[in-house]
Amino acid sequence: MSKLLEKLERLSEGGGQPLGFGAAVNRAKILPMVVIASIPEGNAKLATIAAEANADAVLMTIERPKKRDEALAQLSSAKIDIPWGVSMDMVTKEEVEQLVEMGCDFVVFAPARSPAAVLNVGKIGKVLRINPSLSDNLGKSIQRLSVDAVLLSPTGDDESPLTVQQLMVYERLAAGAGKHLVAALPPGSPIDDIESLWRLGVQGVVVDISVQDPEQRISQVREAIQKLPTTRRRSGGKLSASLPLSKEWSGASPLEDEGEEEEEEE
Repeated sequence: MSKLLEKLERLSEGGGQPLGFGAAVNRAKILPMVVIASIPEGNAKLATIAAEANADAVLMTIERPKKRDEALAQLSSAKIDIPWGVSMDMVTKEEVEQLVEMGCDFVVFAPARSPAAVLNVGKIGKVLRINPSLSDNLGKSIQRLSVDAVLLSPTGDDESPLTVQQLMVYERLAAGAGKHLVAALPPGSPIDDIESLWRLGVQGVVVDISVQDPEQRISQVREAIQKLPTTRRRSGGKLSASLPLSKEWSGASPLEDEGEEEEEEE
């Protein structure tokens, strides 16, 4: 199984303490969100920096197909001790199989141009990058696909804070997809956005570290995550659902709904 997926699964199950014995018990409490450092192609040095800054994973974006092999070779040879993945607009089954052989842990791809056969490749985490404008029907269809997570990317000015309307769109997509939820945090995004995303149910943030001090950016994000409340609460004071989300998503759990019905009958 993908190591990144294992981290997301642990968060879904409510794991907040490190696993293992001896020295492992003394480690810091596991953060409630994973930090994925996003780096551009051809800059494998940033991958090493991200690992040293305690990022949970590294994601390299491949924008020029002709440079793909060279960029992947550099990243693979960096021999970092955290999971690494690749983001491409279009990826074929053969390319995904090649990534598995190179030690790639997860792949992020867009649905429009990637052949359906990529979903049948195992031994790698598959993350679907979806457009916030995706219709409700298509969003709900993701539940049946063999993907492990969805990546949400903001629209508009990267320097602007997350708006309430954008959060509403994320809410709709989260309710329909039923998968682990990861969101992009552009370099100019305020740290305050992290709590809003977390309350929505986002389990990981993809942090662009290519345009500013990478160590400082990762440190700021980790600090903001460490300050998050111990429980998620939605309107009405009810706990939010844990991802992956159920098909009939709501702010209350089934047990809470049953309790309310029993009270009304009395």
